[in-house]
Amino acid sequence: MEVMIALGAACLLIRCGVALYGTGLVRSKNAAASVLRAICDLCVAALAFWAIGGAILTQSHSAIFSVDWRFVGFRAGEGADLFFLTTVVLVGTGVAGSAMAERAQFFPLCCVSILLAAIVIPVGANWAWTGWLRHLGFIDPAGGSWLHASAAMCAAVGAAVVGARTGKYHRDGSASTIPGHNVPLAAVGALTMLVGWIPYVAGCLLLNHGQALIGQAATTTLLCAAAAGFVAILLGRFRYGKPDVILTLIGFLGGLVAITAAAGRVGAPSAVLIGAVAGVIVPVSAIWIDLRFHLDDPLAVIATHGVGGAWGTIAAGLLIHGSASHRLHQAGVQIVGLAAIGLLSAVLSFVLFALLRLTVRLRANEDEEFEGLDLAEHDIGAYPDFQQTMIKSYDLREA
Repeated sequence: MEVMIALGAACLLIRCGVALYGTGLVRSKNAAASVLRAICDLCVAALAFWAIGGAILTQSHSAIFSVDWRFVGFRAGEGADLFFLTTVVLVGTGVAGSAMAERAQFFPLCCVSILLAAIVIPVGANWAWTGWLRHLGFIDPAGGSWLHASAAMCAAVGAAVVGARTGKYHRDGSASTIPGHNVPLAAVGALTMLVGWIPYVAGCLLLNHGQALIGQAATTTLLCAAAAGFVAILLGRFRYGKPDVILTLIGFLGGLVAITAAAGRVGAPSAVLIGAVAGVIVPVSAIWIDLRFHLDDPLAVIATHGVGGAWGTIAAGLLIHGSASHRLHQAGVQIVGLAAIGLLSAVLSFVLFALLRLTVRLRANEDEEFEGLDLAEHDIGAYPDFQQTMIKSYDLREA
Protein backbone atom coordinates (compact mmCIF):
# COMPACT_ATOMS: atom_id res chain seq x y z
CA MET A 1 0.00 0.00 0.00
CA GLU A 2 2.78 2.43 0.92
CA VAL A 3 4.47 1.74 -2.41
CA MET A 4 1.38 2.65 -4.43
CA ILE A 5 0.90 5.85 -2.44
CA ALA A 6 4.51 6.84 -3.04
CA LEU A 7 4.26 6.04 -6.75
CA GLY A 8 1.00 7.98 -7.02
CA ALA A 9 2.53 11.01 -5.27
CA ALA A 10 5.47 10.89 -7.67
CA CYS A 11 3.06 10.48 -10.57
CA LEU A 12 1.52 13.82 -9.64
CA LEU A 13 4.78 15.40 -10.79
CA ILE A 14 3.62 14.70 -14.33
CA ARG A 15 0.50 16.78 -13.74
CA CYS A 16 2.63 19.57 -12.29
CA GLY A 17 4.88 19.33 -15.33
CA VAL A 18 1.88 19.55 -17.64
CA ALA A 19 0.81 22.77 -15.91
CA LEU A 20 4.29 24.30 -16.22
CA TYR A 21 4.63 23.21 -19.84
CA GLY A 22 1.22 24.56 -20.79
CA THR A 23 1.73 27.87 -19.00
CA GLY A 24 5.08 28.42 -20.67
CA LEU A 25 3.77 27.84 -24.19
CA VAL A 26 0.83 30.28 -24.02
CA ARG A 27 1.12 34.05 -24.29
CA SER A 28 1.64 36.02 -21.10
CA LYS A 29 -1.90 37.42 -21.22
CA ASN A 30 -3.23 33.87 -20.82
CA ALA A 31 -0.70 32.51 -18.32
CA ALA A 32 -2.82 32.90 -15.17
CA ALA A 33 -5.82 31.38 -16.95
CA SER A 34 -3.65 28.40 -17.94
CA VAL A 35 -2.60 27.79 -14.34
CA LEU A 36 -6.16 28.01 -13.05
CA ARG A 37 -7.32 25.69 -15.85
CA ALA A 38 -4.78 23.09 -14.69
CA ILE A 39 -5.93 23.33 -11.08
CA CYS A 40 -9.60 23.19 -12.03
CA ASP A 41 -9.02 20.17 -14.24
CA LEU A 42 -7.27 18.36 -11.40
CA CYS A 43 -10.14 19.06 -9.00
CA VAL A 44 -12.97 18.17 -11.38
CA ALA A 45 -11.27 15.10 -12.86
CA ALA A 46 -10.33 13.67 -9.46
CA LEU A 47 -13.92 13.97 -8.23
CA ALA A 48 -15.35 12.52 -11.46
CA PHE A 49 -13.02 9.53 -11.36
CA TRP A 50 -13.75 8.91 -7.68
CA ALA A 51 -17.49 9.10 -8.23
CA ILE A 52 -17.84 7.11 -11.45
CA GLY A 53 -14.66 6.33 -13.35
CA GLY A 54 -12.93 4.27 -10.69
CA ALA A 55 -15.79 1.80 -10.53
CA ILE A 56 -15.87 1.41 -14.31
CA LEU A 57 -12.11 0.89 -14.59
CA THR A 58 -11.86 -1.71 -11.82
CA GLN A 59 -14.81 -3.93 -12.75
CA SER A 60 -13.90 -7.35 -14.10
CA HIS A 61 -16.47 -7.82 -16.86
CA SER A 62 -15.09 -8.63 -20.30
CA ALA A 63 -17.95 -7.47 -22.55
CA ILE A 64 -17.43 -4.39 -24.70
CA PHE A 65 -20.03 -2.20 -23.00
CA SER A 66 -20.71 -4.12 -19.80
CA VAL A 67 -21.00 -1.85 -16.78
CA ASP A 68 -22.22 -3.14 -13.43
CA TRP A 69 -24.03 -0.01 -12.30
CA ARG A 70 -24.32 -1.34 -8.76
CA PHE A 71 -20.68 -0.43 -8.35
CA VAL A 72 -20.93 3.07 -9.79
CA GLY A 73 -21.23 5.91 -7.33
CA PHE A 74 -18.51 6.12 -4.71
CA ARG A 75 -18.05 2.33 -4.53
CA ALA A 76 -14.74 1.75 -6.26
CA GLY A 77 -12.94 1.64 -2.93
CA GLU A 78 -10.74 4.15 -1.19
CA GLY A 79 -7.43 2.32 -1.03
CA ALA A 80 -3.98 3.05 -2.35
CA ASP A 81 -4.77 1.53 -5.75
CA LEU A 82 -7.60 4.00 -6.32
CA PHE A 83 -5.32 6.86 -5.32
CA PHE A 84 -2.70 5.78 -7.82
CA LEU A 85 -5.24 5.27 -10.59
CA THR A 86 -6.59 8.76 -9.95
CA THR A 87 -3.14 10.26 -10.43
CA VAL A 88 -2.75 8.33 -13.69
CA VAL A 89 -6.08 9.58 -15.02
CA LEU A 90 -5.03 13.14 -14.19
CA VAL A 91 -2.13 12.75 -16.62
CA GLY A 92 -4.60 12.45 -19.49
CA THR A 93 -7.37 14.85 -18.53
CA GLY A 94 -5.24 17.98 -18.94
CA VAL A 95 -4.51 17.21 -22.58
CA ALA A 96 -7.83 18.21 -24.15
CA GLY A 97 -8.05 21.62 -22.52
CA SER A 98 -4.49 22.45 -23.61
CA ALA A 99 -5.44 22.06 -27.28
CA MET A 100 -8.09 24.77 -26.84
CA ALA A 101 -5.93 27.17 -24.86
CA GLU A 102 -6.25 30.94 -25.29
CA ARG A 103 -9.75 30.97 -26.79
CA ALA A 104 -12.08 28.51 -25.01
CA GLN A 105 -14.37 29.55 -22.17
CA PHE A 106 -13.40 28.40 -18.69
CA PHE A 107 -16.41 26.48 -17.35
CA PRO A 108 -17.45 24.49 -20.47
CA LEU A 109 -14.06 22.76 -20.45
CA CYS A 110 -14.91 21.29 -17.06
CA CYS A 111 -17.31 18.99 -18.91
CA VAL A 112 -14.40 17.71 -20.99
CA SER A 113 -12.46 16.80 -17.83
CA ILE A 114 -15.52 14.97 -16.50
CA LEU A 115 -16.02 13.03 -19.73
CA LEU A 116 -12.41 11.86 -19.84
CA ALA A 117 -12.10 11.00 -16.14
CA ALA A 118 -15.53 9.42 -15.68
CA ILE A 119 -16.02 7.50 -18.93
CA VAL A 120 -13.48 7.62 -21.77
CA ILE A 121 -10.24 6.79 -19.93
CA PRO A 122 -11.79 4.29 -17.46
CA VAL A 123 -13.63 2.37 -20.19
CA GLY A 124 -10.53 2.23 -22.39
CA ALA A 125 -8.33 1.13 -19.48
CA ASN A 126 -10.85 -1.54 -18.49
CA TRP A 127 -10.89 -2.89 -22.03
CA ALA A 128 -7.08 -3.01 -22.11
CA TRP A 129 -6.47 -4.36 -18.61
CA THR A 130 -9.28 -6.83 -17.93
CA GLY A 131 -11.81 -6.55 -20.74
CA TRP A 132 -12.28 -7.82 -24.26
CA LEU A 133 -9.06 -6.29 -25.61
CA ARG A 134 -7.05 -8.06 -22.92
CA HIS A 135 -8.63 -11.36 -24.01
CA LEU A 136 -7.51 -10.64 -27.57
CA GLY A 137 -3.95 -10.26 -26.29
CA PHE A 138 -3.78 -6.45 -26.45
CA ILE A 139 -0.67 -4.95 -24.84
CA ASP A 140 -0.82 -1.53 -23.21
CA PRO A 141 -0.04 -1.52 -19.48
CA ALA A 142 0.54 2.21 -19.06
CA GLY A 143 -1.90 3.84 -21.45
CA GLY A 144 -0.38 4.67 -24.81
CA SER A 145 -3.85 4.12 -26.27
CA TRP A 146 -6.43 4.38 -23.51
CA LEU A 147 -4.81 7.36 -21.74
CA HIS A 148 -2.79 9.38 -24.24
CA ALA A 149 -4.32 8.62 -27.64
CA SER A 150 -7.90 8.83 -26.32
CA ALA A 151 -7.23 12.20 -24.66
CA ALA A 152 -5.58 13.46 -27.85
CA MET A 153 -8.61 12.39 -29.88
CA CYS A 154 -10.85 14.39 -27.56
CA ALA A 155 -8.44 17.32 -27.92
CA ALA A 156 -8.61 17.13 -31.71
CA VAL A 157 -12.41 17.14 -31.72
CA GLY A 158 -12.47 20.07 -29.31
CA ALA A 159 -9.92 22.11 -31.26
CA ALA A 160 -11.89 21.57 -34.48
CA VAL A 161 -15.19 22.61 -32.87
CA VAL A 162 -13.83 25.65 -31.01
CA GLY A 163 -11.79 26.85 -33.99
CA ALA A 164 -8.41 28.50 -34.29
CA ARG A 165 -7.17 31.55 -32.42
CA THR A 166 -7.85 34.87 -34.12
CA GLY A 167 -5.08 35.68 -36.58
CA LYS A 168 -3.64 32.19 -36.62
CA TYR A 169 -4.59 31.26 -40.20
CA HIS A 170 -4.99 33.44 -43.29
CA ARG A 171 -6.99 33.35 -46.50
CA ASP A 172 -3.98 32.37 -48.59
CA GLY A 173 -3.57 29.19 -46.51
CA SER A 174 -0.57 30.42 -44.54
CA ALA A 175 -0.32 30.25 -40.76
CA SER A 176 1.16 32.64 -38.24
CA THR A 177 3.46 31.44 -35.49
CA ILE A 178 2.18 32.49 -32.06
CA PRO A 179 5.07 31.81 -29.68
CA GLY A 180 4.65 31.13 -25.98
CA HIS A 181 5.93 33.63 -23.49
CA ASN A 182 8.27 31.46 -21.40
CA VAL A 183 10.13 28.64 -23.14
CA PRO A 184 12.39 27.89 -20.12
CA LEU A 185 9.27 27.32 -18.01
CA ALA A 186 7.98 24.89 -20.64
CA ALA A 187 11.33 23.06 -20.61
CA VAL A 188 11.22 22.75 -16.83
CA GLY A 189 7.73 21.31 -17.20
CA ALA A 190 8.97 18.70 -19.69
CA LEU A 191 11.81 17.66 -17.38
CA THR A 192 9.40 17.49 -14.45
CA MET A 193 7.24 15.11 -16.47
CA LEU A 194 10.28 12.89 -17.03
CA VAL A 195 10.79 12.62 -13.26
CA GLY A 196 7.21 11.46 -12.75
CA TRP A 197 7.04 9.20 -15.81
CA ILE A 198 9.03 6.29 -14.38
CA PRO A 199 6.90 5.99 -11.20
CA TYR A 200 3.79 6.26 -13.38
CA VAL A 201 4.91 3.37 -15.60
CA ALA A 202 6.11 1.33 -12.61
CA GLY A 203 2.80 1.68 -10.81
CA CYS A 204 0.83 0.61 -13.87
CA LEU A 205 3.01 -2.51 -14.18
CA LEU A 206 2.49 -3.31 -10.50
CA LEU A 207 -1.28 -3.20 -10.96
CA ASN A 208 -0.91 -5.51 -13.98
CA HIS A 209 1.23 -8.06 -12.13
CA GLY A 210 4.38 -6.97 -13.93
CA GLN A 211 6.67 -6.50 -10.92
CA ALA A 212 9.50 -8.34 -12.68
CA LEU A 213 9.36 -5.87 -15.59
CA ILE A 214 9.73 -2.64 -13.60
CA GLY A 215 13.52 -2.39 -13.81
CA GLN A 216 13.52 -2.96 -17.55
CA ALA A 217 10.64 -0.51 -17.98
CA ALA A 218 12.48 2.23 -16.08
CA THR A 219 15.58 1.85 -18.25
CA THR A 220 13.68 1.69 -21.53
CA THR A 221 11.58 4.73 -20.58
CA LEU A 222 14.68 6.85 -20.09
CA LEU A 223 16.35 5.51 -23.24
CA CYS A 224 13.26 6.08 -25.37
CA ALA A 225 12.91 9.68 -24.20
CA ALA A 226 16.63 10.31 -24.71
CA ALA A 227 16.56 8.90 -28.25
CA ALA A 228 13.46 10.90 -29.13
CA GLY A 229 14.89 14.14 -27.78
CA PHE A 230 18.23 13.74 -29.53
CA VAL A 231 16.66 12.82 -32.87
CA ALA A 232 14.34 15.84 -32.55
CA ILE A 233 17.42 18.04 -32.04
CA LEU A 234 18.95 16.60 -35.21
CA LEU A 235 15.67 17.09 -37.06
CA GLY A 236 15.70 20.79 -36.22
CA ARG A 237 19.35 21.08 -37.23
CA PHE A 238 18.90 19.48 -40.65
CA ARG A 239 15.46 20.94 -41.36
CA TYR A 240 15.95 24.52 -40.17
CA GLY A 241 19.73 24.89 -39.83
CA LYS A 242 19.61 25.16 -36.04
CA PRO A 243 18.28 22.94 -33.25
CA ASP A 244 14.70 24.01 -32.55
CA VAL A 245 13.78 24.22 -28.87
CA ILE A 246 10.03 23.69 -29.27
CA LEU A 247 10.40 20.77 -31.69
CA THR A 248 12.89 19.21 -29.29
CA LEU A 249 10.44 19.45 -26.40
CA ILE A 250 7.66 18.00 -28.55
CA GLY A 251 9.86 15.11 -29.68
CA PHE A 252 11.15 14.44 -26.17
CA LEU A 253 7.63 14.24 -24.74
CA GLY A 254 6.52 12.19 -27.73
CA GLY A 255 9.18 9.64 -26.79
CA LEU A 256 7.86 9.42 -23.24
CA VAL A 257 4.34 8.84 -24.54
CA ALA A 258 5.49 6.30 -27.13
CA ILE A 259 7.11 3.94 -24.61
CA THR A 260 4.07 3.66 -22.33
CA ALA A 261 2.35 0.91 -24.31
CA ALA A 262 5.54 -1.16 -24.61
CA ALA A 263 6.84 -0.51 -21.09
CA GLY A 264 8.68 -3.58 -19.85
CA ARG A 265 7.77 -5.59 -22.94
CA VAL A 266 10.64 -4.54 -25.24
CA GLY A 267 14.39 -4.45 -24.77
CA ALA A 268 16.70 -1.45 -24.76
CA PRO A 269 17.50 -1.50 -28.51
CA SER A 270 13.80 -1.58 -29.36
CA ALA A 271 13.12 1.27 -26.93
CA VAL A 272 15.80 3.38 -28.63
CA LEU A 273 14.21 2.61 -32.00
CA ILE A 274 10.75 3.56 -30.73
CA GLY A 275 12.15 6.82 -29.39
CA ALA A 276 14.10 7.61 -32.55
CA VAL A 277 11.02 7.17 -34.72
CA ALA A 278 8.92 9.22 -32.28
CA GLY A 279 11.55 11.97 -32.38
CA VAL A 280 10.82 12.37 -36.09
CA ILE A 281 7.14 11.63 -36.58
CA VAL A 282 5.82 13.54 -33.56
CA PRO A 283 7.42 16.94 -34.38
CA VAL A 284 6.68 16.50 -38.10
CA SER A 285 3.06 15.63 -37.26
CA ALA A 286 2.81 18.75 -35.10
CA ILE A 287 3.91 20.84 -38.10
CA TRP A 288 1.51 19.10 -40.47
CA ILE A 289 -1.42 19.38 -38.08
CA ASP A 290 -0.78 23.12 -37.91
CA LEU A 291 0.12 23.98 -41.50
CA ARG A 292 -1.77 21.38 -43.55
CA PHE A 293 -4.84 20.62 -41.47
CA HIS A 294 -5.14 24.09 -39.87
CA LEU A 295 -5.95 22.58 -36.49
CA ASP A 296 -4.76 25.12 -33.94
CA ASP A 297 -3.04 23.31 -31.08
CA PRO A 298 -0.84 25.72 -29.08
CA LEU A 299 0.90 22.94 -27.12
CA ALA A 300 1.00 20.31 -29.91
CA VAL A 301 -0.71 17.83 -27.59
CA ILE A 302 -2.56 16.15 -30.47
CA ALA A 303 0.75 15.17 -32.06
CA THR A 304 2.55 14.46 -28.80
CA HIS A 305 -0.11 12.28 -27.20
CA GLY A 306 -2.03 11.15 -30.26
CA VAL A 307 0.72 10.33 -32.73
CA GLY A 308 3.16 9.33 -29.99
CA GLY A 309 0.60 7.12 -28.27
CA ALA A 310 -0.55 5.52 -31.54
CA TRP A 311 3.01 4.81 -32.69
CA GLY A 312 3.97 3.34 -29.32
CA THR A 313 0.87 1.13 -29.23
CA ILE A 314 1.60 -0.32 -32.67
CA ALA A 315 5.34 -0.60 -31.95
CA ALA A 316 4.55 -2.66 -28.84
CA GLY A 317 3.24 -5.34 -31.18
CA LEU A 318 5.90 -5.01 -33.88
CA LEU A 319 8.88 -5.17 -31.53
CA ILE A 320 7.92 -7.73 -28.89
CA HIS A 321 9.90 -10.95 -28.63
CA GLY A 322 8.79 -13.72 -30.97
CA SER A 323 8.64 -14.79 -34.59
CA ALA A 324 7.78 -12.47 -37.46
CA SER A 325 4.30 -13.96 -37.81
CA HIS A 326 3.66 -13.52 -34.09
CA ARG A 327 4.74 -9.89 -34.28
CA LEU A 328 2.47 -9.19 -37.25
CA HIS A 329 -0.46 -10.82 -35.46
CA GLN A 330 0.24 -8.79 -32.34
CA ALA A 331 0.51 -5.59 -34.37
CA GLY A 332 -2.93 -6.36 -35.83
CA VAL A 333 -4.36 -6.77 -32.33
CA GLN A 334 -2.75 -3.47 -31.33
CA ILE A 335 -4.31 -1.68 -34.29
CA VAL A 336 -7.75 -3.11 -33.46
CA GLY A 337 -7.47 -1.93 -29.87
CA LEU A 338 -6.18 1.49 -30.87
CA ALA A 339 -9.01 1.95 -33.37
CA ALA A 340 -11.67 0.86 -30.86
CA ILE A 341 -10.43 3.20 -28.14
CA GLY A 342 -9.99 6.06 -30.60
CA LEU A 343 -13.50 5.59 -31.95
CA LEU A 344 -14.95 5.55 -28.44
CA SER A 345 -13.21 8.82 -27.59
CA ALA A 346 -14.10 10.48 -30.90
CA VAL A 347 -17.81 9.63 -30.72
CA LEU A 348 -18.29 10.63 -27.10
CA SER A 349 -16.24 13.81 -27.56
CA PHE A 350 -18.22 14.82 -30.63
CA VAL A 351 -21.50 14.32 -28.76
CA LEU A 352 -20.25 16.36 -25.81
CA PHE A 353 -18.96 19.28 -27.88
CA ALA A 354 -22.10 19.29 -30.02
CA LEU A 355 -24.21 19.60 -26.86
CA LEU A 356 -21.95 22.31 -25.46
CA ARG A 357 -22.11 24.27 -28.69
CA LEU A 358 -25.90 24.14 -28.64
CA THR A 359 -26.30 25.11 -24.99
CA VAL A 360 -23.45 27.44 -23.98
CA ARG A 361 -20.96 29.87 -25.46
CA LEU A 362 -17.95 27.66 -25.94
CA ARG A 363 -15.50 30.25 -27.27
CA ALA A 364 -14.37 33.62 -25.97
CA ASN A 365 -15.32 36.53 -28.21
CA GLU A 366 -12.74 38.44 -30.22
CA ASP A 367 -12.37 41.26 -27.70
CA GLU A 368 -11.84 38.82 -24.81
CA GLU A 369 -9.30 36.89 -26.85
CA PHE A 370 -7.41 40.06 -27.75
CA GLU A 371 -7.41 41.27 -24.16
CA GLY A 372 -6.37 37.86 -22.87
CA LEU A 373 -8.27 35.36 -20.79
CA ASP A 374 -6.44 36.42 -17.64
CA LEU A 375 -8.32 39.71 -17.60
CA ALA A 376 -11.43 38.68 -19.51
CA GLU A 377 -12.31 35.70 -17.32
CA HIS A 378 -10.36 36.15 -14.09
CA ASP A 379 -9.74 39.88 -13.70
CA ILE A 380 -6.07 39.36 -13.01
CA GLY A 381 -2.79 39.58 -14.87
CA ALA A 382 -0.06 37.00 -14.49
CA TYR A 383 2.54 39.78 -14.79
CA PRO A 384 0.91 42.96 -13.43
CA ASP A 385 4.11 45.03 -13.65
CA PHE A 386 3.85 44.77 -17.44
CA GLN A 387 0.06 44.98 -17.66
CA GLN A 388 -1.18 47.64 -20.06
CA THR A 389 -4.88 47.27 -19.28
CA MET A 390 -6.39 48.47 -16.04
CA ILE A 391 -7.93 45.78 -13.86
CA LYS A 392 -11.33 46.76 -12.55
CA SER A 393 -11.64 47.53 -8.85
CA TYR A 394 -14.15 45.66 -6.75
CA ASP A 395 -16.47 47.43 -4.38
CA LEU A 396 -15.49 46.75 -0.77
CA ARG A 397 -19.00 45.49 -0.13
CA GLU A 398 -18.35 42.72 -2.69
CA ALA A 399 -15.15 41.57 -1.00
